[in-house]
Order: sequence, then structure tokens, then C-alpha cells
Amino acid sequence: MPTLSPSVRKSVSLIYHFAERESKARYKRSILGWFWSFMNPLTTVLVYGFVFGVVYGAKAPATGNGNAENFGLYLFTGLIVWSVVTNVINGSMGWLVGVSDLRKKIYFPTETALLGGAVANAIQTLLEAVVLIGIMIVLTNISWTFVFLFAALIQAMLFGLGVGFIVSVFNARYRDVQYLIGILLNVSFFLVPIVYTQKLLDDNNVDGLIRVLLDWNPPALFVEIARDAMYFLEVPQWNRLLAATAWAGVTFSIGWVYFRDQSMAISEEP
Repeated sequence: MPTLSPSVRKSVSLIYHFAERESKARYKRSILGWFWSFMNPLTTVLVYGFVFGVVYGAKAPATGNGNAENFGLYLFTGLIVWSVVTNVINGSMGWLVGVSDLRKKIYFPTETALLGGAVANAIQTLLEAVVLIGIMIVLTNISWTFVFLFAALIQAMLFGLGVGFIVSVFNARYRDVQYLIGILLNVSFFLVPIVYTQKLLDDNNVDGLIRVLLDWNPPALFVEIARDAMYFLEVPQWNRLLAATAWAGVTFSIGWVYFRDQSMAISEEP
């Protein structure tokens, strides 16, 4: 039976350690702890549903079973995926800075700190996905297509890590990067169909290069795959799945190679 090499076992152990540290730090001195992981998404559904559905009267598309048109739920399905991308990208910069003193004292694969943080974030995301699936079960809007939700989340995680590997290196040298990335992510939010529907783009005759950008940017693809699977109960279009997988795989690979190439140099950064 094959066994893991010592270096691989060490890396897995470090990833577990950093994931555990990040998870504990997230709810440090909290009485309810991980309970907030369930409360936050539930509150999001209620607040967004009230603001957009009641106050602004926004209409969401009908769900796959045709029995619900809840804008809060429509938003929440997209926000789960978007949050994975933003949390991992922003987190990567913080996770690397957080081990800056340690990496100057002893050698360890620096990428394990980012991978550990991503694992902790994955646990948080999994809890949010459970809440979403639970709501859909209550509304009887559920199908085997829910498996594509997890495909979208994995794609979003890999893409976020790929970008995170790159920006964390720059942020280790220039702390302004974290603020710039924060601004860019806030702007990018409106390139993703979260607070608006595809029908709105059709009604306003948005086409050409702008429509291609809105439809085929990576986060938009991840969100649409999740929505197809969970909200509309449809198998996502194969070209979207292929494009999303390509974006995730290529971005992660480039980020990984770049980070590994720069890992020794950033260890010497103050």
C-alpha cells in the first residue's frame, strides 16, 4: 500500500495546523462560535430579501419548481460563491503576512499557510452551503444538480487561491496592494450577476464586448453554475463548465508556480 513521503506528510500537517489556527482565530472569545456560521447566511437571506424584494420590489426569476420567487435566496446563491473568491484573495494576503515572523526563523513551505487558510475558509463555506441546501429542501426546490454547487465552489476556491498566491507576494513587499485589491474587488462585484439578473441585461440590450465581459468573467461563470444547479435545478451549460474549469485550473497553476518561485525571496522581506 503506498504511503505519503515525509515531505508530503509534513506539508499536510502544516496545512492542518494553519487551518486550525485560522478557524480558532475567527471566533476567538466567542461564546456561540461556529453557530455564527449559520446565523450570518440566514441573516443575509432575510435582509437582502427584505431590502431588494420588499423595499425596492425587485423580482427574482422563478425557482426550478416554479413555487418561489425570492430575491434574497437568488442573491444568497450568488453571494456564497462570490464570498469564496473575495475571502480567499483578501485572506491570502493576511495569511502570508501573519506568518512573516515565523518564516524568518525557520524554513517551511510558505504556501501551506495560504492553503491552510483556504481550508478554514472552505469549512465556513461548507456550512453556508448546508444552510442554502436546507432552505431549498424546505421549499422543495432541490435536485441532484446540487452537486454542481460544490463544483462551482471548488472552482471559485482554486481561482481565488491562484490570484491570492500572486497578490500576496506583491503585498508582502508593498502593503498598499491590499487596499488596491479591496477597491478592485468592490468594483468587480458589479461585473457579476448577483444583484441583477441576466434578464435585466437582455432588457437593456447590453451586448458586444461588454456582454462578453459580464457573461464570461470567471466569478460570473462560477455564480451562474451555482445558480443553475441550486436555484433553477438545471445542469449547467457544458461550455460554462468548461470555461470555468479552465479559468480555475490555469489561474491556480500560474499562481502556484509564481508563488513557489518567489517564496525564498519574500522570506527575506521585512
